[in-house]
Amino acid sequence: MKQIGKVACIVCLAALLSACQSTPEGEEGISSEINTENVYQSALKVYRDWQKKLQEIDHLQVYSPDKYAQIQSSWQKADAIYQEFSKTPEKAFESYSLFSSSTYIDRFYEEVAIVEKTLGELEELKKLADEVLEPAITQMAYLNSIHARDYYRSEHVRLMRFYAKLFRLVEEDELSDATEEQDEFLERAHSLEIRTIKKTYIEPLENALRKLRSNDVKYYAPLSYARVESKIASGKMLIERSPRAFAKIEQQVIETNFELAHAEHIALEVQALRDRSKDEYENFMLDIETKLLNISQALSDKDLRDKPLKEQASLITQEVMANRKHNMVMRRELEQSSKQDGAVESLRDLVAVQQKQIAQLKSQLRDLKASPYRLNAELASGSVPVQAHDALPVKPVPAVEDATETQQEIQ
Repeated sequence: MKQIGKVACIVCLAALLSACQSTPEGEEGISSEINTENVYQSALKVYRDWQKKLQEIDHLQVYSPDKYAQIQSSWQKADAIYQEFSKTPEKAFESYSLFSSSTYIDRFYEEVAIVEKTLGELEELKKLADEVLEPAITQMAYLNSIHARDYYRSEHVRLMRFYAKLFRLVEEDELSDATEEQDEFLERAHSLEIRTIKKTYIEPLENALRKLRSNDVKYYAPLSYARVESKIASGKMLIERSPRAFAKIEQQVIETNFELAHAEHIALEVQALRDRSKDEYENFMLDIETKLLNISQALSDKDLRDKPLKEQASLITQEVMANRKHNMVMRRELEQSSKQDGAVESLRDLVAVQQKQIAQLKSQLRDLKASPYRLNAELASGSVPVQAHDALPVKPVPAVEDATETQQEIQ
């Protein structure tokens, strides 16, 4: 029996081998091509996904330059391998080198795996660093937003090295050291921020002041020149106290520019006055008086030349103030009148609504007066069936009287 069993096994094996040998060679080729195409399409999808993802990781370099470099290196290798078999997908199954049993497709996925692992580590490191170094990250972003590098390149470069050091400490798990170093970094960054804001807002004013000095404004108008210097000094102090109070800083710049222009004009007038001869003094004063006369006549059609210049100026000032006060009163009256007009319009709308309601009530009253007589007429004609207990005389008069009284009250 055992012998028969052996024979049966041999026959079965022979039949299987015969069946395998009878498989058409064409089908084997088709199956191999399909498998190759599937492997290539899978690799293509992985390649495109990572190619897109790695285009958006430049901001991670600061968290660990070494890990970032590892990602770039592995991806360059993966890219080179992919390019090798992308034109001829069959090459994906060939041996990558004489010293390795791995195929091209194996090596491709090995490099992609390194990229994936390293990127994951880098992203975890980013979460930790963002928490520990949040003040430094915020300050550095602000310095970049005000273009500190454009004004103080060397200082910015030194600060960036310090900034990178903080991330190295976090990567090495030296969190306490990173926190201590961050305090010093913030002091230096704040100093650079102040210098940058001064460079942006104060330096143009100082340049204008130097131009005035070169034009002898300090000589001809020393008081006006001193006011400009005082305004610039106040602007610097403001920036040192509150470098991000931009509304106040910009207002200070406007006021300083005003003083700059004023000093320049005063200096020109003083210079022109000094250049006049004694014979021209009267004409100079008459010119001033004529200007005051024009203002006075425009205000109140008055000629004040029989008074000293200071008194003329004082009277003109009083006239201007009186006109301003009058205008303010008129403006208030107009506003009150406008409000009253609005109140009157509201009352008109209310009266219109009430008139409409009265009209509706009158209509209802007319219906009330007509309904009892209509009911009696219908009963008399027999158009309305009357029950024994309902056949009672209708008394409409009280209802009509009440309605009439109600109508009279409304009218």
